[in-house]
Amino acid sequence: MYGYVRPVKGELKVSEYERYRGVYCGLCHELSRRYGFLARFLVNYDFTFLAMLLAGDERQQSCPRRCAAHPIRKTQCLCHTESLAAAADMTVILGWWKLADGGEDKRPPLCWGYKLACLLLKRAYKKAAGRQPDFARAVEVDLEALRRLERENCPSLDEAADKFALILRAIGQGLPEGAGRRVAEELLYHLGRIIYILDAADDLPEDEKSGAYNPLRFRFRQENGRLTAEDEKTLRAGLQLSHNALAGAYALMEENPYGPILSNIIYLGLPAVTQAIFAGTWKAPAKYHRERRSI
Repeated sequence: MYGYVRPVKGELKVSEYERYRGVYCGLCHELSRRYGFLARFLVNYDFTFLAMLLAGDERQQSCPRRCAAHPIRKTQCLCHTESLAAAADMTVILGWWKLADGGEDKRPPLCWGYKLACLLLKRAYKKAAGRQPDFARAVEVDLEALRRLERENCPSLDEAADKFALILRAIGQGLPEGAGRRVAEELLYHLGRIIYILDAADDLPEDEKSGAYNPLRFRFRQENGRLTAEDEKTLRAGLQLSHNALAGAYALMEENPYGPILSNIIYLGLPAVTQAIFAGTWKAPAKYHRERRSI
């Protein structure tokens, strides 16, 4: 998706970071195993978080594997689990739609690359949609509703964010009925809302120049492609409410084998990313690529 849901590496123990990297690499291998080599390019931090969140009481076992990023030295990867498989399916579904959206929104020649990627991954998408039909339908319905709002230049940030939040909430529908499922849906809903708003804030300068739809352009005032100090304060207050609701839902979840890592992401990672986006330092290329290589 967007890569906003990540831990603060420096606050993880060495063993916790190794486990996190194992899930990330395990998801990459699971994508390749289920959907072919090209699907590996869809691996991201957000669905690594999802794979850990859905782990429940599954047996977690690692195994050494080689890949294109580590052809000589094997890395410890999480072996196949049901949650990892589900995360791979949903990564392909949502990743394909994101590429399709880019093919419509971007201008030539950039849009051609998105359209080619969609074509190459079409078979993988159909396979994933067959394995996760309810989620695939939810993504299609809610994304179409979101596109309708975009075509109308909807000025309501809450209405637009709600449509994306419902997509992530649909992930929880695959869990067994009960209080745990309702808690997971609540957590995922507010996570989706946070991701959408952060993406809008991140893209605001570019969208202001290109004229692309961004609800922040219609809801708040801008100065030189950035929100005014007063409006930024208002937006961050709304984000904090969603973060509080997310953290409250997380506190109600049952014990998870990745608890310390999930806590790091929720309590430290998301606030750090939020601060970086509003400070205008999120897209610093050198730092970003160093972090990618470290995984």
